[in-house]
Amino acid sequence: YGDHRDLHLSLRRQRQMCIRDRYNNFMEKILNKNLYKNFKSEFAPNDLHHVAFKTTNYDEMVNFYKTLFGCEPLYQSDQITFLAYDDEHHRVAIANTLDIYNDLNFIEKMVMGFKLFINRKVPSIQGLDHLSYRINPIEKWFDFYFSAKERGLHPLWTINHGWISGIYYEDPDGNLIEIFFEHFRSAEEFKENISPDFEDEPIGTNMDMEVLYKMYKDNVPFEKLIVKGNTVPDGKKAVSGLDAVKNMTKKYKD
Repeated sequence: YGDHRDLHLSLRRQRQMCIRDRYNNFMEKILNKNLYKNFKSEFAPNDLHHVAFKTTNYDEMVNFYKTLFGCEPLYQSDQITFLAYDDEHHRVAIANTLDIYNDLNFIEKMVMGFKLFINRKVPSIQGLDHLSYRINPIEKWFDFYFSAKERGLHPLWTINHGWISGIYYEDPDGNLIEIFFEHFRSAEEFKENISPDFEDEPIGTNMDMEVLYKMYKDNVPFEKLIVKGNTVPDGKKAVSGLDAVKNMTKKYKD
């Protein structure tokens, strides 16, 4: 009986510790700069091939991705579209779920409509945050920004993350698409150019693309173009960390 009681108490303590760690959000902090260019999992896929969306805003979603990436359809119908932007057969798939929504009964429609409304109006704290695409070097990244602007696309959020800088576009369903350039051109530069405060503040600082581009055109050295807060006017304060996430359109504060 004593052994069983000891085992029960031990399991109870372990369960209490797990609950405590869960609510304390305990996670060991790791920053391993040597991982970059030096690691590949034995289970790694060849690449991330495509993303797939289901939507009731079908035409708007298809047109958005055609405009953002200059996509052409491999296949397109009123039910599903497969879009390509390079030599692969497709990179974006979009399925039309409007007929499914229209087939719901009154109560189901009310519930689904309310859910979609909440998803649009209330920031999510769970699930996929964004999709991210790399464009190097910095001049091609600027070209993408101004080209998208000419096509009528304006970013929701622009931020220097401390190791990459990202332009975030919001699609018609509220999904965020990041276009980023890297602050480094080699593994050694990665170690040198990552922001000194990255370990303690890995989210980043909001930035002004127009100001950054002017700095670039004025031949400001690359090392200064990648510094967090470099587009904040004198006398103003940077919008950083979780504050930047909550205030995506705010470039600086008083």
